[in-house]
This record gives sequence, C-alpha cells and structure tokens, in this order.
Amino acid sequence: MGKNQEKIEAALARIDEGMENINTDKDWMEFLTFQSRFYSYSFRNTMLIYRQKPGATFVKGFKAWNQLGRYVKKGAKGIAILAPCIKKVEVFKEPENRAEYHEKEGEKEMRKVITGFRIAYVFDISDTDGSDGCLPVLVKGLSGDGEHVKEIYGKLKEFISTEHEVLEVEGTASKGSYNLETGVICVRSDVGHLQKIKTLIHEYAHSIDFAMHPEEDISRNKRELIAESTAFVVCERLGLDTSSYSMSYIKSWLKDKEELKAVAGSVQKVAARIIDSLAESGDSAFSYLKEEQ
Repeated sequence: MGKNQEKIEAALARIDEGMENINTDKDWMEFLTFQSRFYSYSFRNTMLIYRQKPGATFVKGFKAWNQLGRYVKKGAKGIAILAPCIKKVEVFKEPENRAEYHEKEGEKEMRKVITGFRIAYVFDISDTDGSDGCLPVLVKGLSGDGEHVKEIYGKLKEFISTEHEVLEVEGTASKGSYNLETGVICVRSDVGHLQKIKTLIHEYAHSIDFAMHPEEDISRNKRELIAESTAFVVCERLGLDTSSYSMSYIKSWLKDKEELKAVAGSVQKVAARIIDSLAESGDSAFSYLKEEQ
C-alpha cells in the first residue's frame, strides 16, 4: 500500500470515528452548526475538517489564500481532505431518440470522470494573516434585526412559491406541513417570522428529500431528521439561530444514533441544493450566500 493510499485509509477511518463520537442530539447539533459553514464540501470532507479542527470557520488551500491577499503562517498545520482525481475520457454519445439505432459510427464526446482520490490540504483562516478586504460577508459577520428576519421570510416564501404553492394557515396544531400528492406547503400564520422561516425550509426540505429518495421504506424518523437538520443548517447559513426550535424537535425524533449515519449524507446534499438555489436566484437578499469556500 502506497503512502497516499495509507493516508486515504486513515482519512476514511477518521470519518467513521467522527460518526461514532456523535452520541447525543447535542453532538449532532454541534456538527450541524459546523456543517453550515462548509455546506459546499461533501459530508465526508466536512467530517474530516471537523475532526481535525473543530474550531475551523473558513478554509482554503495555500494558493487560494494568497489570491485573497492572505498568507498561511509559518508552521501552520494543514487540514487533510479528500480531493478527487479527475480524468477526461472519450465516450459514445447517446442518441436523442434512443429507439433509433443506425449502422454508423456513433458520435463521441469528452467527459470528466473521477478515477480515485488523493489527499489535499487546506488551512483555516485562524492560521493565516493578511488583508480582510476580500473576505466574504459571512466570514466578516452578518447583522440583522426583526425587519431583517421579516424580509428574509418574504423573500424565501417568494422563492419557494415558484415551485410549490405556499399557504399561511390558522387553527392547526402543527407549525407546518408538506402534502406529497399536491406539493402544497402550509405554514402557521400565528407564529413569529423566525419560526416561519425554519418551518418553511423544513417543509421545502421534505419536498427535495422525497424527490431524491422516493423509496417508501424510509422511516418517518429519518425523514424528519433530514428535514429538521437541513432547516437548521440552512438557517445557520442565512445567519439565523434556530437552535431553540431545532434542538427539541431533533431530540424527539432521534431514536437511535445509528440513524444519523443513514441521514448525514442526505442532510448535506439537500442543504447544499437549497443554499445554492437561493444563491443563484438573483435576489440580492441572498447574494452573500454565493461566496464559496
């Protein structure tokens, strides 16, 4: 086994150990808070960063830091992550009408495929010095008040309404719902705007999760853990603290810590899809989300 492969095996073991050490709802919430900072990374790389430097807030490679006007401090220890090895290959292009086949050489196209992984290193902002001028808004810090939260809710509702009918309802025991057959999302009208935001994202996460994983044998526990964990991650990314709502909700559905292993990857994928969609919506209210790690 080569040195690179040994490092990869060690990284994979570190990921497994990280999941084993998440034993309570509090542990899970702490990891989700961390994940919100690194939503664009895969679940595996987020866990690798978390295990090596749990206090990390913003990471980049050596050269990327230089491009931002900062430099890595002498003696700083890099954080190992898994980077894909990509190769261009020539493949036959599928015909537009797959029912038609002809006796002639098929068209070819070049595609990028992942052939394996290698270890790469990134550094946290705490291990750098230099200018703050080019740092993203999220790193410098967000400010917000009641009006800010109200505006975010309105913009979020407007965005989600392009895909689903969103209704504000009264007289319901639940704070929200998603109808799998009609696609209608309901949110209680008599709760605060922060609660509405969290609930709206929770129900929207359900719609994405069901589209990604339509299997009927997925338990309700897992569905609810994915939706609420996603809502918490997205709200954290928006600069909104919904831990007082999410903690008790997650605790009520977390029956077995083994379920976290099953849902962790889905939470990352659903949250990344929502955050990326908001960032690319063109709405200035979400423009700061587009800044990548």
